[in-house]
Amino acid sequence: MTAKERLEKVRAVEARLAEGAGLAAACAGAGVSPRWYEKWRGRLEGGGLRALADAARSGRPRSVEVSEADALKLRARYLKTNRAAGCGSKTQAARSLAREGALAPEVCEAILKERASKHLLPTAVREALAVPTALVARYRDPKAGQNDGLYAPGWLRMREDGSRRLLPGERQVWDDASVNVGVVVPWPRGGDRCSDRFGVRVARFQLLLGLDCATDHVAGYAFVCRASDAYGSADVVRAMHSVWSRNGFAPAEVVLEGGAWQSERTLRFLAAAGVRPLSAKGRPNQKLVEGYFNRLWTTMSWKLPSGGQVGRFRGEMKAETKAFLAAQAGRLDPREAFPSYEEFHRCLRESVDYLEDEWIESRQFGRWRPIEAYRAVNAAENGVRMPEDAWRHALPEEAEATVRRGGMVHARATSPHGTVCDYDFAWESGFEHEGRKVRVRFDPWNVAAGALVEDAATGRLLAEGVPCVSPVPVLGSARGFWDARSALREAKSASRSTILETVRACDERRATSDESGLVHTARGLGSITAAPHLEQDADAEAAMLRAFGPDAGATDWAALEEAAGVIA
Repeated sequence: MTAKERLEKVRAVEARLAEGAGLAAACAGAGVSPRWYEKWRGRLEGGGLRALADAARSGRPRSVEVSEADALKLRARYLKTNRAAGCGSKTQAARSLAREGALAPEVCEAILKERASKHLLPTAVREALAVPTALVARYRDPKAGQNDGLYAPGWLRMREDGSRRLLPGERQVWDDASVNVGVVVPWPRGGDRCSDRFGVRVARFQLLLGLDCATDHVAGYAFVCRASDAYGSADVVRAMHSVWSRNGFAPAEVVLEGGAWQSERTLRFLAAAGVRPLSAKGRPNQKLVEGYFNRLWTTMSWKLPSGGQVGRFRGEMKAETKAFLAAQAGRLDPREAFPSYEEFHRCLRESVDYLEDEWIESRQFGRWRPIEAYRAVNAAENGVRMPEDAWRHALPEEAEATVRRGGMVHARATSPHGTVCDYDFAWESGFEHEGRKVRVRFDPWNVAAGALVEDAATGRLLAEGVPCVSPVPVLGSARGFWDARSALREAKSASRSTILETVRACDERRATSDESGLVHTARGLGSITAAPHLEQDADAEAAMLRAFGPDAGATDWAALEEAAGVIA
């Protein structure tokens, strides 16, 4: 950094301080640490602009300089030597190359020069042989080395090219955490010994959380409860879309693990939202969010009510683990030993808020409070605004189908009542696409809104608001659960969803979210305002009437077929 660049940053911090910002916030806005600012401000006051320039190096000159080509040879030979578990032999790497004459003559001479010990290598040679332990691990076992990752302190808070520190809102890292706490949720539909006897389930569910890389501010999170205690790409897309929609913008970049986080569906959504994905399969990119999870569980450990612990690691606390297993087996009512869904979320919210005001300390960037540093700038200006049609890619159900029967497409999905149902959609001009492979997107929680049908090959939108014409269970219908299969009617009427979710989006105002507890519209877009053409409607039959006219049988299909040349 030049003296002029340092002066500009010092003046930028001073300007923010003059506006009333705190030191940490002012420094975060300029991309420097408070320690850096204090150091260079002191030099500026003591010696002016000249004091901001780098001083000339002093000391004994090096005996030899090593070219980049020779440095590459030295590192390659070092990796091949096998002295210990995490390193090679610098002495043998350097001396073997020098004896072979594989380096520049002056370098070979400097290495082989008689000294008190052969291990006393020239400074330039030692620096060229400075190979990280993680790189040795990747050389010896590429897969294990990649999983261990290459870590450089502070790199995760910098742009990829290392030119400057990240700004709030510029990049987020998302990851999941299996909550190692038994949580009790209503489950009257049964399915296991605990819910069959007590009408509730106790399990460790999944927390999906997004963290701002520049400040450690929590952008938002989703807590997903499924019968399988797992989550999929639909939940990933749902969580990110919900949080970014409530916050009003998406980050320019998002760091993601593999699996559901980098599934084809997730990547399509990110492309539609204009967000650049960064892979974290090599692990180092996840250090920020993993460190946050550690702090979060530590905070929750003393905020949870009695009985809310099964140990920092699974099975660690004997009494609580015994109670957890007994509850799952139906021998103990879990409500007597573990926190409810509402209690857990209250502790989760309180713990997140607690950490927002707790100091983050970095040897490279100094100290700051996440919420204060996040408020220092307008984070939305550093992110991207999602296109209005990005919500289409967040619809929970997606299926490949073939248009058949004169304009009908078929899909199977889990209904809001936990049963797998057949969903058939049809539209008037669908016969024009008969035999075409399409992609169908819809929301079983709001089936009245219809489906989106796209060409599977090109992604071109063929139709939207396509009504469902099959007898499927509908939430909130004026006529109750609309299902012609009477054998399932009683079970569905007494059941609740297989999937529950709470989503919380956290912005500079602390939180904007649906804080109502159990969110039963979790599989769809929840409280997010749907597009005008997909207005929420409780009555599925009303949607059909709107699509086909006041008389559902009045559509002259014969006339349409004749006009299309299908019949004479």
